[in-house]
Amino acid sequence: MKKYIVGTICMLLIITTVLPVTGKLNKLETEYFVDYINIVIDEYPLPSPLSVDMVLEESFCRRMSVRSFTEESVTDEELSTILWACYGVTENGNRSIFNPNDSYSTIIYVIRSDATYKYVPENHSLSLFKTGNYLHLGQYTSPIKIGLVWDMDIESDELRGMIDIGMICQNIYFDANALDLGTVTTGSYVEDLYELGIPSNEKPEIIMPLGHPSTPYDFTYDPLPEQNLPLVINNTLSLEDAINNRLIKNKWDDIPLSLLEESQLIWSSYGYSYLFDNVNNKRHRTLPSSWAIYPFKIFAANHSGVYQYSPSHSISEIVAGDQRQKIKNFVESNNITIESASWIIIPFLDTDLGGSQFQKYWYYELGALINNILLETAALNLSANVIYDISDETGLRSALGLSSQPNLRPLSIIPVGNPFSDSNNPPEIPDIDGPTNGVAGTEYTYIFNSVDPDGDDVYYYIKWGDGHIEYWDGPHQSGLDIEITHTYVKQGTYLIEAKAKDTSDTESDWNEFEVTIPRTRTSSYLLFELLLERFPILERLLSLLL
Repeated sequence: MKKYIVGTICMLLIITTVLPVTGKLNKLETEYFVDYINIVIDEYPLPSPLSVDMVLEESFCRRMSVRSFTEESVTDEELSTILWACYGVTENGNRSIFNPNDSYSTIIYVIRSDATYKYVPENHSLSLFKTGNYLHLGQYTSPIKIGLVWDMDIESDELRGMIDIGMICQNIYFDANALDLGTVTTGSYVEDLYELGIPSNEKPEIIMPLGHPSTPYDFTYDPLPEQNLPLVINNTLSLEDAINNRLIKNKWDDIPLSLLEESQLIWSSYGYSYLFDNVNNKRHRTLPSSWAIYPFKIFAANHSGVYQYSPSHSISEIVAGDQRQKIKNFVESNNITIESASWIIIPFLDTDLGGSQFQKYWYYELGALINNILLETAALNLSANVIYDISDETGLRSALGLSSQPNLRPLSIIPVGNPFSDSNNPPEIPDIDGPTNGVAGTEYTYIFNSVDPDGDDVYYYIKWGDGHIEYWDGPHQSGLDIEITHTYVKQGTYLIEAKAKDTSDTESDWNEFEVTIPRTRTSSYLLFELLLERFPILERLLSLLL
């Protein structure tokens, strides 16, 4: 990384200016060098992601696994694009994947030939974790490997953690392919990541090699024969557009979707590609398989009945009549009005196909499946939500006409439709109050207050300006002063940004508040300034390389 090189060069240059005079570095100077190197190489801002204009449906169709790579390197711009798509922060302050509880428990390690880094989504950067080349970890040889690790302190349920990882991996597949790169999800040898010295609360789950495919992609358009669902079409949104425009809602307008909209949504969950892969002589599915098994059966309900989806792109009626209210009776809806959704997609795990020994990988597939539906929902200008808590599996099977198939286990409910339009008003832009100046390393209290015109409880999304974020803190009573503490560890000027949302997920605009943490002019910094004054070439070199 460029900043690593800059830090090393600067250290060497300064040493050469000091050593001839003193013969060694004194304690003060040594402390400075350690200080300075930490500042320079601890964190590497990534370049802006590239604009990838491949439409979303084509990304679904080109998704495939690659296991052999060339020695050509992956650029920082390409890596930046993939990391943002899989786990970054969106334009509206959400994450690129969706977790209903905001408990994002995945840690992403990026293994390169020089060192291993952790991805920091909040400010889209890499944080140095361990120097040295660890590309031998896991399977396959590639210029980069991405290690996906479950943080047990954030999410206690490993299966819920694997759902997030499935979403992350799916977006890595999509953008890697669109950039003419390749990848594959591997669950073997993931324990190798312990060699990095990761914390005890983290468990390795997946390693993904990333690089240029040894054999270039070669696809031919070959749509599936038309049956009782329309042919899959391309919309206009790219993966990036769909991520930024994804709309999560709790209530819908109860107006039926078109057959094409229903078709696109259910196809995205589990269908076959309209592209034929000439390299591998096969047609891929819209999501990866674990252990070469596709153990899910997809059902959906609307105003007129319940249907089972065939991946050959057709549906068959299981139960006639509107069953949506019955569906709601057997799940923990968490204020989501399921019965108002126009198209409710329900993935069932066939336990006769997917045994319990691979259970976490079925949840990985579930995450990829849900991710596809949420993205396609955005491409169709619709809204959706996800429910995982099914209180009565037997009752749900009965409502869907599946009582005779106890081997089918429902794992989630994905309601989709046009968002409900009502008189709900967004909260007011939150007031921010607190100290405008401070000392690095000191904890300060800031006060946030937003009034909701409808009296709804409010949540606060706060960006502290140093990469740390409070993700929808709440709920809090409307108009109540909320005290939240924060510590700035380095000198600088920081912009606190905050917005509020109500219980209907209607958001306010942002407010800003500037905080200045003055630079502490320690003797080590004074030494560096003196060196720059004495040797102007150092300042010139720094300005060129930084």
